This record gives sequence, structure tokens and C-alpha cells, in this order.
Amino acid sequence: MGASDLRVTVDSAKLRCVLDPALALGHALGPRLALGLTRVFETWLTRSFWQVLDSSDLLLRRAHRAGAAAPDAAALGEWITLRDGTDAGSWLLRWVGDCLAESQLRGGADEGLVERFEWFAGALAARDDRAGGVVEGWCLGVDPQRSALDALALSATLEGALILCRLPADGAPAPVRALARLGLAADAVLGDPASLFAAERELVRQLLAGAGLAPLLQPQGPLAVVHALALPPSTGDDDEAVDPWQHAQAWWYPL
Repeated sequence: MGASDLRVTVDSAKLRCVLDPALALGHALGPRLALGLTRVFETWLTRSFWQVLDSSDLLLRRAHRAGAAAPDAAALGEWITLRDGTDAGSWLLRWVGDCLAESQLRGGADEGLVERFEWFAGALAARDDRAGGVVEGWCLGVDPQRSALDALALSATLEGALILCRLPADGAPAPVRALARLGLAADAVLGDPASLFAAERELVRQLLAGAGLAPLLQPQGPLAVVHALALPPSTGDDDEAVDPWQHAQAWWYPL
């Protein structure tokens, strides 16, 4: 065997990235952006993303009447084509479905991940109900509150994975606003050079640029990263009686 016949592949762990549905569905290049992220991140889609996709025909008719953000028709079409034409074992993207069989974990997650997500998501939904939230808000379009809650629950499930989302000109990103509405705080950490988040910010920027995603992200305007870390179940605790968000922590920074 000659030297040219030898190939060495080195696999290294990637940062986990939860993609805000607004970035995946809100513009025509959303599917290409999501797939591009898989080159440098372990990229996860939220459950509300699939709810929008499954109800795409209804949403396009209702969204303009309800005042919700309608998903981009071109993005929906490409996502549906991708879903219909991709074998279940060939997906590079990951997600948590309604059960283990409907999830795409790619063998890299433990068996309890779906149950942890349900616990975190259920506790957030309960807080949202007490705050007067609309349980089925996703039926009206790409609802920022529902999408933010899903992303936060998934971030916490993945031990504080980063959420990539838009940064509006008039305030904090949607997950941070969702936390504030539920009485939970998120610390802005950009101004602390001693924080590891300062190093992470530069790493994320380099990864996005190195993956060739700058042309896809530039039209989206300013972006932000949010992390949510909630209390995991303790041995002997009754999960139904424990609010994992009671002592949760969250951080965010503009990208």
C-alpha cells in the first residue's frame, strides 16, 4: 500500500447549536443555512420547527390574518422537499420529536434525552400558562414566544447548548425576552473579557466564517447567542414536583 492510499480521519466533538426556527424558516436560504451549520456545529432543530413544517399550508393562509410571522414559502418548499427526499438515517440535523422513534439523535445522545426535554419544556409551558401565554400559538405562524421556549428547553436539555438567533435592533433576542416574561433573567456577558464566553464568541464567529456562511448570515442582520442551563433531575426527586427552572441560569451575547 502506497502513501497515497492511506487516509486518516479524525473526528472531534462539535459545539452543539440550537437553530432558531426564524432563521430556518423566515427566509429563502434557511434550509441551506441549517445544512451549512452542520459542517461546523452539531446542529439541532426545535420541535416547533417541525410543527410549522407539518402545518405549512394552514399557516400560510392564517399567518397574515393573525399578525404572526409567516414562514417563507420558498424555504417551506425546500424543507418539505428535503424531508421527503432524505432517508431517516441520512439526516445531518438533529431534533427531539414526540418520542424516541420520532427523534433524530444520531446515536450521540443518551436514552434519557427525550424525557429530559419533556421535563424542561413542560416546566416552561407551565410558567407560560401562568403568565397568560397561548398554548397553541404556533398554529398562527412562526410564533417567537413558542419558538423561544422550545429553543430554551432544548438548550437546557443539551447542557446549555448555544442558541443561534436574531438580535433585533430594539432589544434583546427572543429567548431572552421569553425568559424575562416568565420571571427568569439572562445575563449579558459581552463586556466581561475574563469570561469564557468571550473566547466562545470569537470561536463561533470563526467557525461560521470558516464554513463559508457569512453570505447567508449577513442579510439576516445582527445575530446573538443564548445559553440556558437548568437544574437537572436529582436522585430521589419527584420530577413532577420540581421546577427545573427555579434556579436556572442563562447568558447571552451579540455575535
